[in-house]
Amino acid sequence: MATVSSNILRRMITVADPSVPRQELLDIAGVTSVEPETGQPSLVSDDAYYTLIERAVRDGDHQFPLRYGASVEPAMFGALGHAMVTAPTLQDAIERIIRYILVVSDTLEYDLHITEDGAAIRLLGRTGPRHGMQVANECALAAMTTILRSSVGAPLRASLVTFRHAAPPTTRDHRAYFGGPVRFGATEDALHLPASALSARTRLADAGLSAYLLAQLDDLHREQGGDRSVVERVRAAVADTLCDGVPGKAEVASRLAMSERTLHRRLADHDATFQQVTDEVRLDIACSLLADPGRPLGEVAFFTGFAGQSAFTRAFKRWTGTTPLAHRQQLTGS
Repeated sequence: MATVSSNILRRMITVADPSVPRQELLDIAGVTSVEPETGQPSLVSDDAYYTLIERAVRDGDHQFPLRYGASVEPAMFGALGHAMVTAPTLQDAIERIIRYILVVSDTLEYDLHITEDGAAIRLLGRTGPRHGMQVANECALAAMTTILRSSVGAPLRASLVTFRHAAPPTTRDHRAYFGGPVRFGATEDALHLPASALSARTRLADAGLSAYLLAQLDDLHREQGGDRSVVERVRAAVADTLCDGVPGKAEVASRLAMSERTLHRRLADHDATFQQVTDEVRLDIACSLLADPGRPLGEVAFFTGFAGQSAFTRAFKRWTGTTPLAHRQQLTGS
């Protein structure tokens, strides 16, 4: 089960529209108040996280991710937040969040793609059609922007921000927040920065404090499964690309920076095969989507990487012994 730091959900509750019952959001998050916990925050399931977001924005609150992003502060993220603002340069700060994001949430990953024209902080994972995931991606890049601005203590304007999901009725507020063009319906969720921004010095750069914080993060990273098994990494890579079709072993191996032979051997060490892991991911996503009685079966087929509904039905019956429609009826009682 993927998890998210309770501090993130608490902050989201504080910025939710007042018309949304506060107690309802607290109940979803499984907390009693919005006051942050002392010590290491607890972890909340990703399902509760997405459900809270969906309830908070149910009435079309398209500014929710921007209010959340504007409200975050480094202390919210504990050692990770402080490690970012004390890094030598902005690039160092970004690389720290890429390495240690697991300590606050294992629902996503980042990478940094640098070219001559600039740099893109790309959000990996969370590519499903669930609305809560899509809004969570907006929240993540909005929060990333705030933390990076806090790190350098100066205005930081994005050269471009892209999201994979559809645009809200207006993107004016998004453009104002990120300080640059925002494109929805894109091929990736990413925050693009000018190349010159990466070398910017952080305002609180401190080598001694950074070393201490990084040691803490290494400990937390190990405790929370920083060295994820290759099976988990393959699952994440497959889920990240299903909307574009089922990825081949070569593509996944490349994403994980290993050869196909190495990938095959490491999966075998876990008594798993690439086909088995891929099928498990597709089945998990299909079952999640089928729980929504209003979602067409053809759409479920698309989001699980099938060319058509009939192929999806045959595969689902092979995996489960029943049809998608029968499975849905069993889940929903209708």
